[in-house]
Amino acid sequence: MTSVLLVLGCIAFMFAIYGLRGNPGRAVADTALLVMLIGIVTIIEVVLDRFVDTGNTGTIIVVACAAMLALDALYGLMAPERQKQRDKMLRRLMKRRA
Repeated sequence: MTSVLLVLGCIAFMFAIYGLRGNPGRAVADTALLVMLIGIVTIIEVVLDRFVDTGNTGTIIVVACAAMLALDALYGLMAPERQKQRDKMLRRLMKRRA
């Protein structure tokens, strides 16, 4: 239960930061990325748990990733130029794939 509250707190923090910056779409994208990551970690943990006792490893990884996304949002608020560089790099990468 604590891990769910931590992840929800990180998501709320991301929405608050990106709402403050006027870019709530990025919070939605980061939340979607986090949901996909939770799914991947859950599938891997279910498969590995059949062979090895994984304990709370999956929840620790998910909470750490949520915290990293929340800290990235905070850093983007403090250093918007770095965020713009990341956006340009991602746009170039997506254009190459299309």
